[in-house]
Amino acid sequence: MEAEDGQLERVLRTLQECRGVIAVKILSDEEKKGILNVEGAVEEKIILGMCKSLNKGLRDALQKEFAAAMVIQTEKFQYPHHPEMVMVSEDQIIGEQVYDKNKLEELRRNPTNLFLWENFVVYMKNLPRDPKKRSEMRVVYLPRKLVQLKELPYVEDSVFGVPSTEGDSLIKRMLAVTSEEAVLGTCLIGFSIKK
Repeated sequence: MEAEDGQLERVLRTLQECRGVIAVKILSDEEKKGILNVEGAVEEKIILGMCKSLNKGLRDALQKEFAAAMVIQTEKFQYPHHPEMVMVSEDQIIGEQVYDKNKLEELRRNPTNLFLWENFVVYMKNLPRDPKKRSEMRVVYLPRKLVQLKELPYVEDSVFGVPSTEGDSLIKRMLAVTSEEAVLGTCLIGFSIKK
């Protein structure tokens, strides 16, 4: 247990030393539940005018053995600034982000595809026709990998998630950060310590 405490302390120190980090804290089980409750309420709202969401990245981070909440200066902290997401109905992809320029051009030529923005395509022919199935569609915010902990050999299964606006406010309160500056964001990093 003492070795694990030392390793956890090293993880915290590593995160605190990252450029752009304002505050970091390992969350208690009660704090994890509070964030999940807030995010669950947000996930019940319709987004993009089409369907509800599921913040899988954040949920995965909260399910790890440890979850660190961080307040960051978004222009300085090294992380993927744009969320990775897909639109799904059951196991079928209804929409996705596409980064390959050739594939984007090909998809743009198909009139049955709808682009919500530059690189997010909705495959209209894949939309469920059944209203019940359509109501079950989700935009899923995917978990992402974190580069900051890769040098710590005892850290495994790290995952990065970004909360909703409501979750962001809650995390800032938990970490006693009162600034409303737009450049201050929050994130969660879930990880396990090898036994």
